[in-house]
Amino acid sequence: MSIASNVIEENNRLGTARTLMREKLAANRIYYSNSDSVIQLVRRWNLIYADVSFNTPSSGDIYQGAQVSVGATITDPSNDNPISGMPVTIVSGGQTYNVVSGNDGVAAVTLTVGEVGSTFSGTVYAGRGSDSWSFEVPPFPSFSDYSWDGNTGAYDIVKYPSDISHTFEVVEVDYSEYYNLAKQTVAASVVMAIPKVYSNGIDATNGIHIEVGLIQKKDSNQGWGDVIALVNSKSLSHYRDTKILELGAYAGKHGSKYSNSDHVVRDLDVKSSQLTLDSVQYYFDLYYDNGYFKATIRRGVNTTYSYEADISDKITFDTFYPAIMIYEAGGHVQWESTYIEPWTHEEE
Repeated sequence: MSIASNVIEENNRLGTARTLMREKLAANRIYYSNSDSVIQLVRRWNLIYADVSFNTPSSGDIYQGAQVSVGATITDPSNDNPISGMPVTIVSGGQTYNVVSGNDGVAAVTLTVGEVGSTFSGTVYAGRGSDSWSFEVPPFPSFSDYSWDGNTGAYDIVKYPSDISHTFEVVEVDYSEYYNLAKQTVAASVVMAIPKVYSNGIDATNGIHIEVGLIQKKDSNQGWGDVIALVNSKSLSHYRDTKILELGAYAGKHGSKYSNSDHVVRDLDVKSSQLTLDSVQYYFDLYYDNGYFKATIRRGVNTTYSYEADISDKITFDTFYPAIMIYEAGGHVQWESTYIEPWTHEEE
């Protein structure tokens, strides 16, 4: 038999083996790619004996232009060691990506999220399993955080003056864990906690909703504020730099305030009554969309404060940062949860 004949015979055998493996995989509902070699098809089969952990995006990962890694991690169930060379397929945006696991057991591809309003979706296939995602692309990512996760590193701390001392930690309050942000009780000072996911700011053509579960703390009889806010700048040359829109608790008062580049704090709607201090958690909700402002403060299911108005004649933004902040002689504030999301004001 000639060399050419041997090659033809070998190719025929490989073709037969490939066909048989494809039929076996299909019969067992195991995904494969038409471009897979016989070895890759066998490894697809072997995936049913491995542990597969899918790595797909969550809503907080999705925003225009975001770089998102998706795929799967393959490990040996007997010892949890990573397995290399295992094939995984990712289908997204009309494209198919066939990748193999590396020495760390990870098989992944980096995808770019498209334009606002488009759908970012896909599926990861590995062995018999698969995991899909589908999100409408928002203008900026949502942020959800709970103090019991202890994730203080998720926040940038911004303060004025820059040498003022502060602490940021998780503490226990009535058998529950809370973030505790504290600073010196001195006037004309501020400390802000801004989620790092918004470190470059948010374009103010987008609307936003902030909800924080706060406990107000009193450390001084001087003026103080424990607030959630939209701030226009992280580069501070004044404790009210440059524009701030806030919802908060104050000495003997609570409500909504703002300031512009003149640094003067002005009332939007402020009530002359003190929220219960030191022990009661209130939910503060601030909504803003192109000059339209809405704010509520709730204690449980009861609304203790509500205000809603077009304030575009009082304050506007080009960029803003969502922040939890204490200022003036406020010494510290505690919070249990933070949730931030895009929001659109629907005109009635």
